[in-house]
This record gives sequence, structure tokens and C-alpha cells, in this order.
Amino acid sequence: MSVALEQFGDRSLTPRDVLQALVNAGVFSRAEGENLMRSWVKSKEHPLNLLSAINIPDRQNPGKHFTQDELLSTLAKSWKLNYQRVDIFKVRLESVGALLPHAYCDRLKIVPLEIETDKIVILTAEPFSTSWIEEVYPQLKKKIEVRLAGPKQIQHLLNEIYVVQKAFRAMSQEQGKGGSEKLRLLKQGKVDELDALIEKSRQRKLGIQDGYITKIVDWLINYASLERASDIHLEPKKGMAQVRFRVDGDLRTVYRLDHEALLMIISRFKILAELKLDEKRKPQDGGIKRRLESGKQVEMRISTLPTNFGEKMVVRIFDKNVAGNDLSFIGFHEEDLMMWTDMITQPQGLILVTGPTGSGKTTTLYTSLNKVATPDVNVCTAEDPIEMEVDAFNQVQVGPQISFAECIRAFLRQDPDIIMVGEIRDLETAEMAIQSSLTGHLVFSTVHTNGALATIQRLIDIGLPSFLISSSLTGILAQRLVKKLCSHCKRPTKTDAAKWVALLDGEECPMPLTVYEAVGCEECKNTGYTGRICVYELVRMDDKIKSIIHEKVDVSELREKTRGAYKSIRVSGARKIIAGETSLEEVLKVVY
Repeated sequence: MSVALEQFGDRSLTPRDVLQALVNAGVFSRAEGENLMRSWVKSKEHPLNLLSAINIPDRQNPGKHFTQDELLSTLAKSWKLNYQRVDIFKVRLESVGALLPHAYCDRLKIVPLEIETDKIVILTAEPFSTSWIEEVYPQLKKKIEVRLAGPKQIQHLLNEIYVVQKAFRAMSQEQGKGGSEKLRLLKQGKVDELDALIEKSRQRKLGIQDGYITKIVDWLINYASLERASDIHLEPKKGMAQVRFRVDGDLRTVYRLDHEALLMIISRFKILAELKLDEKRKPQDGGIKRRLESGKQVEMRISTLPTNFGEKMVVRIFDKNVAGNDLSFIGFHEEDLMMWTDMITQPQGLILVTGPTGSGKTTTLYTSLNKVATPDVNVCTAEDPIEMEVDAFNQVQVGPQISFAECIRAFLRQDPDIIMVGEIRDLETAEMAIQSSLTGHLVFSTVHTNGALATIQRLIDIGLPSFLISSSLTGILAQRLVKKLCSHCKRPTKTDAAKWVALLDGEECPMPLTVYEAVGCEECKNTGYTGRICVYELVRMDDKIKSIIHEKVDVSELREKTRGAYKSIRVSGARKIIAGETSLEEVLKVVY
């Protein structure tokens, strides 16, 4: 037992313990503590959970409030403990889950976190309850280091560790059942009885495994949504297979498991997506609609790929609520929002959204189409694949049977008002898109280029005449996604002048004295960032740019001749930095 905690005895934490420690630390006055005590005394919530329901001003930082992370850290110092901010992606779920029984941890509000050479780190939400340390020491046979954590975080960890572990353990146990009985029948030569037992065992095992795999897949989908993951990667490797999530653009390993379990998980996803179970040598694509435990409706796009260690699967998650008709997620400045709104409400023309894979092009297109897809217009889309099903659109899946160009030809006989082409990849598709825009239709599409002006060069390179480009193109939006700073832990820092100059690369934007940098807290899972926002450049084709296009200049000349005609993606990033929405390092990483 910690000597510092002996004075409190072996008991549960009370609201008075929490408030007294915060008063002693100067977080608020004794009178404020007594007022809170009167409101807390009748509550059945855990004292540490009650902290999340109050906003306590930080007197040393006017205008800011203490986060729960900061309050828990202050309490830990008062009780001579370390406070642990847990990154779930760094927890070896498969290792710590075997240390202590689930019911025992749930009752005591403790959870194993790390196994080191000389010690085991265990989190607790009951720092004064310490008798369990002597109980578990003989079993663990290592030094036990106790750290403070919030009850909700501990409960979340318990669910992640033990629900999955229980399912995998049960599956493993089922594999070994009936071995002695089969051996007896084999020795006695009772072949018919042995065959019947094997078939019965196989059917029973399949039924049990299906139940556990269903739980694991449901957990995986809900867990991914909770962690704000955009993709789930199920990957066979030479040793243990692994599950990774892409969160805010970065891949993080979540779980390691054996290959047999991975195969069953992939098979479950295939069943949900109506893919061929026995086809493992060719890539397959499919989709799933699912309602999560939170009630949120999501759509998933499933993609399989044969690799040298087995079949790999990626599950891309789309939140249907994201692609509404609100363009605020792009973060347009007021004048740019007016310009984009005017462009997408024109009766005809070609509008292009550009950027690399994962830059938010699909969300921008769907949101813009939702805004103009009123009941009195006919919207037709050609997609490969269809990312999200929208009732207001007539969506066509492009594939081997029908190309983008053939799809556009068919659309023109369907009395369309607005056409969306998933991607302009070749001259035939580009010509059909431009022809449609010149004959009275509003056409949206995407091109994979690094910038707005580079898109013009790409269209010329694939063979489009410059006069067709200038006469049909209404505007180009080039965008990237950058991580958004966590509002709870970001902190000001002096601006690095050299990095600011490198960011702008000759563009004009006044350098601020201070900018914000990422820190990391419980709210943002210790990354310093929560979510992503767009940096962009929006170019509208005016007479000046059209005349320059006729000159058939290259991208560098085009950029020089149009300097000042629009705000570049670098300036957009600089504005987001000045506003405190993202960091200088993050924007530099993305624009380079």
C-alpha cells in the first residue's frame, strides 16, 4: 500500500475527498467547494464523474476552464499518485486481458494497463481502496504501480479488453473439446459413431463461433466509430495478424490476433456485405448499412485484396450525418462561401473538386449536391464505387459493364439537370463531361491533382483543347484535410519565422507573434488533435484566367500570371493557423 494513502484507510472515494483536494490545490475557494458539496451529496454518480459536469474557471488563464484531464491530474498529485492519460491504441489488449478476472476488475474499478519487466501498471478510480493489491500480488508476482484514471475511462477499457478476450478464449476452448472421446471411438474402431461425433462437434463449433464472431465484429464497428476512425484495416501478417484504425489520417494498431480469428472476422464482414466467401484470389467490393449502439446510422464500403499472407480487408466508414447540406465543415471564408454557393447554383458549367485520396472530395461533392438537389431537379451520378446511398440522387455504379463516358451518354437521354461524374480519368470521360456542361447541364466531377491550377494542366495533358476548357469550366476547388487542434489542451507558442516563410512560399499573409501547438489530453486521446478541417484554394474562371489558358502556358507560368487572383491553399492554411484551429507543423506537413 502507498504510504501516502494509508492515512485515508481502505475505503471508497467520497465527494468530500475530491472537493477538499481541489480546494487545497487552489482550484476554487472553500465556499465554492461547500456549494458543490451540497449539490453532490445526494448524487449516486462516482465522485470523479461529477467533475465532468462542472465548468471551473482557470484563474491563471482568464477565459479558459479546467478540463477533466487537468482536474484528475491535480487530484493525483494531491494523493501522491501518477495520473494516467490512456491512449487505447497503445494498450496491448491481448496481453493485459489475461492478468485479472473481469468481474474482479469491474467490482474494484481497476484495470491492468501495462506489463513491464519489473512491474505491472494498474489503473484505479478508487485510490483509497488498496486491499486488493495484497490479494493480486501472489498471482501477478511483480511490483504493482497504481495510477489514477477516470471511472468512464476504466469502464471503457474493461469493455474493450474483456469482451473481445472472452470471445477469443471461448473460441479457443471450443477448438479442443471432445478430443478424448474421439480418440476412444477411434481406438474401438467405431467409425460411424466417430463421423457422427465429428459432424455434431463441427456444427456446434460453427454455431458458437458465429455467435462470438458476431459480437467481435459488432464491437469492432462500434469501437471504430467511438474512436472517430474513418477506416478499419484487417491485415494478415507473417506472425500475428493485426487490426488497425485510421484516425484523423493516421493509422494506429488496435489489436493483434491469430490468423484463424482474422479469417472468421473477414468472413463475417463478407456475409454482411454479400460478397463471395470462397473467392480469396480476386479483389472484391461491397457495402454495409449499420445502426450503431449509439443509434447513429453509418454506411461502410468493404474492399478485399489478396496478399502474400492471406486476404486483407479495409472497411471504410461513412457517417450519413456528415454529408448533409451544410458546407460549414469545409471552413470557407465568407467571401469564398458566397462564391462557391453561386457556382453550384448556376444552371450549367463544369465544377471540379481536386485533391489526393482521403482529402474529403466525396464529402464536399455530396454536401454540395444535397444543397442543390431540390425536388424540382433531376440529379444523376456515376460513381465507382457508390460511397453513400442518397434518395435524392439517381446513382449508377460504374464498372466493367459501363464506363463513366457511357454512363454520361445515357444520362443525357434521361433529361438531367445536374450530373456528377465520380472522376475524370481519360479523354473520353473529359470530353463527355465538357459536352454535357456546354449543352445546358451543371456537371460536378473530381480530378486527382495537387492544386487547382495543376488541374487545368492535367486536362490539357489528357488531350482536351484549351478553348473547350476555358469555355466550359466554371471553377475549381482544391482541398486537403489537416488535423484540428484539441480545444481543451492546445497552447500558445512563439511563431517560428523560418517555418512561416516556408509555409507561404512567397504568398502574402502577416505572421502572428504566437500560434497554437498540440499538447495532448484525455479528451483527444493524447494526440493533441480532434477531427480534421479543410484547407483549400478556390479558383473561379474569370476572363483573365480564361485568356491565360488560351496561351497554353505551363503550371508555373499560369501560377505566376494569376498571382493575386485567388487565395492559395497555403494562405488558407495560414488563416487556419492564425485562428488557432490547427498548428503550423500540421499545415506544413500537408501542403508539402
